[in-house]
Amino acid sequence: MKPSTSLRLPLWFAVLAVLLVTALAHLAFGAKSIPWSEAWQALVAYVPSDPDQSIVRGSRLPRLLVAIMVGASLGLAGTLMQAIGDNPLADPGILGINSGAALFVVFGLLVLPGNDLSMIPLFAFAGALVAAVGVLALAGRGHNPVRLTLSGAMIAALFSAITAILLLLDQQGMDSLRRWLTGSIGLTDSSVQRWVWPWMALGMLLCLINLRALNIHRLGAQAAAGMGVNLLKMRLLGLLAVVLLSGCAVALAGPIGFVGLVVPHAARLLFGNDYRRLLLAAPLLGAQLVMLADLAARTLVRPFELNTGIVTALIGGPIFVVLVLRKVR
Repeated sequence: MKPSTSLRLPLWFAVLAVLLVTALAHLAFGAKSIPWSEAWQALVAYVPSDPDQSIVRGSRLPRLLVAIMVGASLGLAGTLMQAIGDNPLADPGILGINSGAALFVVFGLLVLPGNDLSMIPLFAFAGALVAAVGVLALAGRGHNPVRLTLSGAMIAALFSAITAILLLLDQQGMDSLRRWLTGSIGLTDSSVQRWVWPWMALGMLLCLINLRALNIHRLGAQAAAGMGVNLLKMRLLGLLAVVLLSGCAVALAGPIGFVGLVVPHAARLLFGNDYRRLLLAAPLLGAQLVMLADLAARTLVRPFELNTGIVTALIGGPIFVVLVLRKVR
């Protein structure tokens, strides 16, 4: 059921309001709870001598920015994948793109000599591209959603197995990368963030360039081709944007799954099928989901901490099963 036009503007304000409240809660809660007023003061009138404000500015604010970047990237990547693949089950994690990016990062850091954390984005982009091309090659030209999903599951399993073998051969590397490989927001190096921003912006720009073609493609591939849409160009631009956005997310926080699956469905439920709204709603809802998941990861078992990827799997796994059952019916 689509919301009426008169309800859309209040709905946008509601989404933004919830996003801001969640962001402030993300700054206030953790192993140590900090009053909301102190968290707000740390943003607008920072006092370095205040220990609570130092925690907010030094630790929680960088983590919040990473959660926003990861969620926005995965939400947008999932929306694009479902659009260009005509597949409501598409997701960078389910189709193996995150696994490919993770494999190349592990291989680059543990096997190739002379690499440091600044190379993580490049390895992640290369792995995401190889995985995406592999999935499309196995799926063939028919764009069958079930075959595409099965191809992605096979690529994901293969790359995950190779990653596990590499880690078994390097016990020290396994110890250092274990948390990153299950999706962790809190491990990101600041140099990686500086590397990722431009590529993330480029991925979003490619989405805007592709906007008109994506909207027409909703009518069907044949109708879009008849209206002058270059389907090959649309899919290549979409694939490149997915690779950049997924690579950014993996470089920042490891392979976090199911965000790109859940967010497009939530965005369509709230704002309809027009990609002028979807491409704006997806990064907002993606950021919202990852912030909530990271907040839960830090507070559910405190003073201990879960990995954010575990929480998103607990949320997204049941939703994926429901979507598969609906597709089968």
